[in-house]
Amino acid sequence: MTRKKAHIISHSHWDREWFLPLESLRFKLVTLMDEVEGLLDMEAGFNHFHMDGQMIMLEDYLAVKPAKREKMKQLVADGKLRIGPWYMLQDAFLTSGEANIRNLQYGLEMAKEFGHVEKIGYFPDTFGLYGQVPQLMSQAGFDTVVFGRGVNPTGFNNQVFDSAFASKYSEMFWESPDGSKVLGILLANWYSNGNEIPVEKEEAKVFWDKKLADVERFASTDEWLFMNGCDHQPVQTDLAEALEVAKELYPDVDFIHSHFERYQDAVKQSLEPEKLQTVYGELTSQQSDGWSTLANTASSRIYLKQANEKMERLLERLAEPISVIASDAGVPYPHEYLAFAWKLLMENQIHDSITACSLDEVHREMEVRFEKVEQVTMSLISNAARKLTEQITIAETGIPITIFHAGGVEIAKTIEIELETDEIHFSEMHFEQIPDELAKLPAQTFHLETSEGVEIPVVVEPLGIHFNYDLPERKFRDSYFARKYKLTFIVENLPAVGYETLYAHAISEVEPEVEPSSALTMENRFLKVEVAANGTYTLFDKTSGIEARGLGAYEDVGDIGNEYMFKEAGDKLRVDTLQSKPEMSVLREDKLGKTIIIRHEIEIPESASAAAFAEEKRRLVWHPERQSPRSEKRIILKVATELTLNKHDKQLAVRVKIVNNADDHRFRVLFPTGVTCETHQAGSVFEVTTRPNKQAKEWTNPTSDNRKQAFVTSGNVLIATHGLPEYEVSENGDKLELTLLRAVSEIGDWGDFPAYEAECHREITADFYVFLTDGSKAINSELPAEVNALLAPVYAMQHKPSNKAKTLPENQNFAKWKAANGLVFSTFKLAKDNKRIVRFYQTATEPTILQTIHTWGKSTILEETSIGQEKTFTVRPNEIITLKGV
Repeated sequence: MTRKKAHIISHSHWDREWFLPLESLRFKLVTLMDEVEGLLDMEAGFNHFHMDGQMIMLEDYLAVKPAKREKMKQLVADGKLRIGPWYMLQDAFLTSGEANIRNLQYGLEMAKEFGHVEKIGYFPDTFGLYGQVPQLMSQAGFDTVVFGRGVNPTGFNNQVFDSAFASKYSEMFWESPDGSKVLGILLANWYSNGNEIPVEKEEAKVFWDKKLADVERFASTDEWLFMNGCDHQPVQTDLAEALEVAKELYPDVDFIHSHFERYQDAVKQSLEPEKLQTVYGELTSQQSDGWSTLANTASSRIYLKQANEKMERLLERLAEPISVIASDAGVPYPHEYLAFAWKLLMENQIHDSITACSLDEVHREMEVRFEKVEQVTMSLISNAARKLTEQITIAETGIPITIFHAGGVEIAKTIEIELETDEIHFSEMHFEQIPDELAKLPAQTFHLETSEGVEIPVVVEPLGIHFNYDLPERKFRDSYFARKYKLTFIVENLPAVGYETLYAHAISEVEPEVEPSSALTMENRFLKVEVAANGTYTLFDKTSGIEARGLGAYEDVGDIGNEYMFKEAGDKLRVDTLQSKPEMSVLREDKLGKTIIIRHEIEIPESASAAAFAEEKRRLVWHPERQSPRSEKRIILKVATELTLNKHDKQLAVRVKIVNNADDHRFRVLFPTGVTCETHQAGSVFEVTTRPNKQAKEWTNPTSDNRKQAFVTSGNVLIATHGLPEYEVSENGDKLELTLLRAVSEIGDWGDFPAYEAECHREITADFYVFLTDGSKAINSELPAEVNALLAPVYAMQHKPSNKAKTLPENQNFAKWKAANGLVFSTFKLAKDNKRIVRFYQTATEPTILQTIHTWGKSTILEETSIGQEKTFTVRPNEIITLKGV
């Protein structure tokens, strides 16, 4: 009979900001680390400390005590301080695939600088896990993953309950959709099951009798894991003594002050693989009662989700690709600055931050960080664009404008740019005289054409005379006034990854304003849209013949949950717009297309019933048991909906502006899908996942809210969104609901933490697109790639005079590949060694071919090495494929 081995791992799960703001917790972190250093140096029997799998924890400590860097390196080199592999502990579903990869890349890079990486996939408190985790970990060289959520249900203060889901043991195999498999270790009794071990013998006996039995209930081997720590837990300074007491009480158990690599190696040696079950794909507590999936963090403070997605797309689809293009023109690739931007963004992607389940102070600071990320990222984009436009060969007439795009496929897009003409610099005339001088110039408009001379319809809006300035590379600032115009136009075939140069020609005629029609219909060669009297709309796809009616109604419902979880108010009072009579008109109609505006004024309760709800919060009533009704007092919620269909659009663009002045409610837009079905599909991290509409038999939550990235499709309707990750599909698939706003008043979880700014008293602008399609075929079609490109930003730059040599062509497409349906473009960047990286992920259910013009080697997500020199690659179903230049 083998001896039982109790592996005790000292740690502190470090939520960087949560129920206290960053600097309050940093103070506690510095105290913790100073004590850890002393114990590792001086205390016999205290051998290791696990740094929660995230390098930002060490970075935050060294920001206060930079002189400790060499000491930390020594402790890491000695195997005492266990660090990595992540830069920070992210939320999995609310961060993009590329953000997850950068998180791992930068974490490993930093950990290696300190001498050693704890090679284990560590997800202690991630709010559910995407299905491609095993593939990402396998490509990174990890074969074991430790996680705390997604299998066993949890309750108040993360109490763990038994579950009917999947695995009898805390050890299991976990397989990705592509077939990659890792050993999964569930923290079946949470990451605090060995916390605060008693030293006094009687207490220790009670403690260990329970703790040993709890672990044995789930363990498939005699290697047992005890996590000595919890959230922001001070290090147990008398742990060595406590373990000596345990050894005396239980002589048949080896108590080891351990670390994860030692523990995982011991488990692997003891495993009987035939005993273990394999779990597949995403882990979101599917077979639980549904009350603690934490899916509703996807709609808390929705403005943060929108800002995060915007920054991800700017970095992934503009800053990195345009920097690659500029590097071809001799501009150094900004590795360090891109890392700085990504890390700054990642500070907002930590699982208690981007999920918006923290104090108001925390989320206020996040908004400032997002602004900083945008400043950094736009500086990178504009600098690279400027360097490129200075070298592009241009025609002698016209004002050149270059459009940069990296959506992965050629696509038609509506572009806006503010164009300047007739600059008069302060060096030419006294600045007080310049505006009057410009005002004397005759009115003008523009026509726009491609580099081949093909005219592009353009709508021109004069913006008046404005001050501006240049910051030359080798001179002092150069101030001027100029006439400014907004040009709006459609480019039909933007390059998949590259740029296109157009020319604006000033003309003296000013086009007469076109009086828009009053007809509440829109039509182009792809779609026809009709708006009903209640503000809903019907779409008819002229290519496929598919029609969907009654789209776009709104529903408001009381929410007496918290930042983590939605709970409908006890009176079940719902308000919808199906019988409403909104004010409607044509906002614009021109040569490009048409926009209809619908203005609803919806009478809703102003909040939950104040006294009843306050009492439930004060008593910490667990959200499933709350019963407060909505207030009898009513207010008006103003909602403006803009429907836009331009000439080349295959989808209806929708913009919703909500001026929220109500509390404790959720606001959704509703889409009848046209057909009934058993499953639906949603974009996720490096996959399009198919999910059942009907929940498991254990599910008791009346709602089945879920998370997505980019799009969700059910029946005949596909909705692609900018930063709106929460949705729900009805059991029979005939209704899809998209959350636009959720307003709550507290954090929730383990205490009474008010968070009144989570009520979102602000204007929320939500942007999404409506497609008509056969949703069941989305994964095997071009739709995932098209949506990916549709959501990618573009950057337009007017050329400035330059004396640099013109060596670049007017138009370039760097996408030297041909991908079959189902293959989705993910990144175009440079690796650390300045070799090109291009990455795709496969959504089709059959292998497809990726044909390239240049030779590439196949790499991993870490991009460090590559194998082979090929031009043709067979991509397996659900494979993430990274190609590296040779």
